[in-house]
Amino acid sequence: MKTMFLKDNILKSEWNNYQTLLGYWILLLFMVLAGSFMPFLSIVHYFFFVDTVAHLILFSILAFIPMILMQNRKAALLISLAMTPVGYLLEWLHIVVTDESLSAVNLFANNAGVFAGMTAGFIVRLKNHYSQEENR
Repeated sequence: MKTMFLKDNILKSEWNNYQTLLGYWILLLFMVLAGSFMPFLSIVHYFFFVDTVAHLILFSILAFIPMILMQNRKAALLISLAMTPVGYLLEWLHIVVTDESLSAVNLFANNAGVFAGMTAGFIVRLKNHYSQEENR
């Protein structure tokens, strides 16, 4: 039976194990979920856009890992692309729980992070594909 995950040909590093990457992805998803329910002081939002940069980085990682982890390209693309509505949902939950206003900048950072992560994942997949062809 063919598995859905790339096992030995993801990245050439010491944390190449797909279970480790999957564990990091799930942990990061729970961290983003927990962070969505935390109220922040208004100074945190405007202090060098730390909150916005965190949204950009976290969502780029959430989109990048499925792109390099999953063997099926369509499934990898759909899971990475699914991080966009997850970002909208978490922003809405943040508004409901903390009674703060909607941050369009954070929504844009979520979407930009998903696009950046998918682009980086696609480049890594493409590089991996051509390096495997050279070895054949």
